Amino acid sequence: MSKLALKFPRTASIGNTVSHAKNRHSRAFKYNLQTVTVVEDGKKMRLRVPAKLLKTLKKAGVTTHHQKAD
Repeated sequence: MSKLALKFPRTASIGNTVSHAKNRHSRAFKYNLQTVTVVEDGKKMRLRVPAKLLKTLKKAGVTTHHQKAD
């Protein structure tokens, strides 16, 4: 793996907060960012990635985040 491609939109999704009385206010759905250590070409890098992307990194085996003891 020569270059790790971490692609996710830089802006959060936009939506509405809806109260019980159905009043609507604009809000941003922010990312659930997690700090993770990624091993790329034998070098460790610390990155902040969304939780959804972290799941993908775990499946690919490039992260040391919550690895099971062998």
